[in-house]
Amino acid sequence: MYAWATQINSATVQLCAAEHDVNPYPQLDCYHSDLSQCNEMATKGPPATKEKFVPRNKKNVTLAEMKKMAPQQKARYRAYEDPSKDVLNLVVNTQQRLRQHATKEHQDLYMKTADPKADVALGKQEKLIGQLKAAEARNRIRIMRLRYQSMRAQEINHLIACQSTAQKSVRLELLLPPRLDTENPGDSLDKMERSRVEEILEDERGLTVIRT
Repeated sequence: MYAWATQINSATVQLCAAEHDVNPYPQLDCYHSDLSQCNEMATKGPPATKEKFVPRNKKNVTLAEMKKMAPQQKARYRAYEDPSKDVLNLVVNTQQRLRQHATKEHQDLYMKTADPKADVALGKQEKLIGQLKAAEARNRIRIMRLRYQSMRAQEINHLIACQSTAQKSVRLELLLPPRLDTENPGDSLDKMERSRVEEILEDERGLTVIRT
């Protein structure tokens, strides 16, 4: 009895829908339409993505042509070319060093926060290393200063030895000593003596010092 009533109701609904041109089961149509769209998307596959644009040189240049280029043109051309193996190796080594440095800093920070005694010991060690480096730097500067003074003295002695006369050699040695007098670096000449020395130096014919 119940099945017979259900069939009558479904038939009545279909007749009414046919008369008014209405879909009696819109939910089923939505389901079937969604299912058909999914099937179409599955058959088409994923949407095609655009390839990333990579700038390249339009023309390949030979090694001989590159040698003829200006430095600016070489840099502009190499900017759009793949780096060489040496450059790639250098980049890889640099990245490895950076990672090692970051790992070491992380470990040092962990040690400082984990053990305060280790922090104090590490601070003393860093202070000692800094003092040693400062001493090495001072020693290098002192050695460079001594080397410069020695080279300067050798050059001045060479200039003194190359003078044509003994008078010129003595004059140059007095006016330009090979070794600076650190105890009395000031000028011992007064104004008149300085003018006399300048007059002698400007006298190219030697008339000022000739006594005959």
